[in-house]
Amino acid sequence: MEIDKKSLLRCQIEQAKAMDLEELREKFLELYGFGIDNYNIPYMRRRVLYKLQEIQLGGLGLDDEALLDGYADNDPVANLNRTGAKRRGAVAGAVFVREWHGRRHEVACRGKDRFEYKGAIYASLSAVAKAITGTKWNGRTFFGVK
Repeated sequence: MEIDKKSLLRCQIEQAKAMDLEELREKFLELYGFGIDNYNIPYMRRRVLYKLQEIQLGGLGLDDEALLDGYADNDPVANLNRTGAKRRGAVAGAVFVREWHGRRHEVACRGKDRFEYKGAIYASLSAVAKAITGTKWNGRTFFGVK
């Protein structure tokens, strides 16, 4: 008998809810392909649960991403351009997406000063932007997070 995706996801969610920090870290590594040093159990659990749902039910489509970006651009809490706000580094696991000359480019943050693009590790978003365009860019501007 085959289990449907939603039933499987429910089981996975229940298992993740019962995990301790070390189990959550192991699951995170399994799901994302890299580990992070985080001691916040609720945060780790949310990241694991999101990835499980994304795998079973699919991620956001481009239209949905654009819609959410539009909301974030007009939200003072989500807007990274706030004056006087302390600039924070990218969180490990964050994925930056940019459409450039008709091609979609995805960059994953692997930790402090570690960005993965097409299997290579770069020290900054600016270095990735240069690899994509061939010219110097402010990486935060190129990926729309400035």
